[in-house]
Amino acid sequence: MRRQQPNGSQDRMTPEFMEWLKLKNVTRRQLRKDPAALDLYHQEWTKTRRKHRPKRPSLLQMIPSLNNMDLGAVVGNVQIAKELFNAYRDIRGKSIFKNI
Repeated sequence: MRRQQPNGSQDRMTPEFMEWLKLKNVTRRQLRKDPAALDLYHQEWTKTRRKHRPKRPSLLQMIPSLNNMDLGAVVGNVQIAKELFNAYRDIRGKSIFKNI
């Protein structure tokens, strides 16, 4: 019966990590002789994985640029909103920002 690895190192031994160890020519025998090396190799592997991770676009990149905005439409919509607030205020007879 094969001896099982401890739980701490077992979850580290993913197929991707094992493939990376093969590329580095690291054998299981070397890892058994020096368990601390496993931690070092795993840290190095996680650092290399971070570099290849796709970056999310920032919020500024997702906001349309000002060059593509139709400022005439923006001004028109602001005027419509202003007229609606004025009509509401006239109907209520009070400022819309004051509590009843």
